[in-house]
Formats: sequence, C-alpha cells, structure tokens
Amino acid sequence: MRTRVFAALAGSILGAGLLAGCATPAASGSAPDPGEADSAPEVQVGAGWLDGAKTIALVTWGSSSCVPAVGETALKSGVLVVSLREPEPGPCTDDLVARPLEIATPSAVEPADGLRLRVSLGDSSAEVDLGAYSGGPVEEFTPSAAWVGDRTIALRTWGSSTCPPVVADTRAESPASVVVRFVVPDADQMCTADVAPQLTIVQLDPDTDVNRDATLSFGVLDAAGTVPIR
Repeated sequence: MRTRVFAALAGSILGAGLLAGCATPAASGSAPDPGEADSAPEVQVGAGWLDGAKTIALVTWGSSSCVPAVGETALKSGVLVVSLREPEPGPCTDDLVARPLEIATPSAVEPADGLRLRVSLGDSSAEVDLGAYSGGPVEEFTPSAAWVGDRTIALRTWGSSTCPPVVADTRAESPASVVVRFVVPDADQMCTADVAPQLTIVQLDPDTDVNRDATLSFGVLDAAGTVPIR
C-alpha cells in the first residue's frame, strides 16, 4: 500500500518549534515572497487501511505525551477532510514518535479506488494518498496491519481499552516476515474487562529490508497471530 508522507520534521527543530506549540507542527522558517499566496505549514502524516478497509489508521509525528484527537471528518469532492484537535495546553515530553489515530471509512468511499486525505492540525495541513485496497474483508475481532510510512506499521488488535500492548522489540526474520514481541504485563496489572480495538505502532530500523507485502507476526498476552501488512 502506497502512502505519501509530507514534511519530514528535522530533529533540530523539535525543542524550538514542535514543543513550543505542544502538538502543533513547526512552521516553515521562511516567509513567502511578496505576491505569493499564503500557504499553511505542513504536518507530517501517514495513513493506511485497517480492518478490511472499514477503518483508516491516521498517524502524525510529535510528542508522545501531547497527542491530537480526531475532530470533524467530511467527504468533499472525493477527498476525506480530517480536522484534528490539539491537546490541552501543558508540558510535553521532548520526543518525536508516531502517534496513531483511527477513523471510520465513510460509506460513500470505495476503498478499491483508493482515497486522498486532507488533514489539518491547527494552522498546519497535509495531504496523503491511500492506494487501492485489495485485501478482502476481515472478520470481526480479527487483527489487521497496514503500512503508514516507509518503516512504520500500524497494528490493530483487540483487548482491554485500559491495557494496550507495548512493543518490546521488533525484528525482520526475512524480507517477507516481521516479528514483534510485546512486553509481558505485570501479574497485578488491573485492566478493564472490555474488548476494544487497540492501535499499536510498530517501527522498523532504517536499514531493515522488508517487502511491502510482508507478514507481521506478534504475540499479545497468551495469544499469537500473523497478519498481512496491507
């Protein structure tokens, strides 16, 4: 699945730009020339089909403790327009991570035709193209995985809403197989007795050689699974 990611954020501007506005992406360092149309700065964003294309994983990059939320979504002229809400003002951790969100695929969208998303966060915006989905349906409560960047995978599992999986390590056994190991929770960890979708980011090393049609193997508590990465 092909995605187009805009405006990679340089680490040198993390403290000065990104954290100054909590989760607001840094603006361009140069003003437009006189006579040029004003343009909003871009936010780094990725997206992928999940749950048999019934939902979309939407990923932004920024502080792990200042995560935006999905605001309004609307389908306009074949483009899915997504407005993200910035988190409440407050201190943010000095890191740069992929932060996943999930949105429902509008009923009017045909995933087999692909989809363009226009995403805004504060004064920043970006567009990302989702390639055509050809993976077929996914049964309810079945895990799914999608590429949301060149080395970034969104994994959707099911479990307690208060005890999401935590990645311990990731390795590529071969170009066709990625294996993820999750942290074993403490025996006395308290979790709500509900079953909800859990969205986890799996990040590969920059030098990892993995095919776009690889599979992802993982274990969550006592369960194990293998899913194709769409």
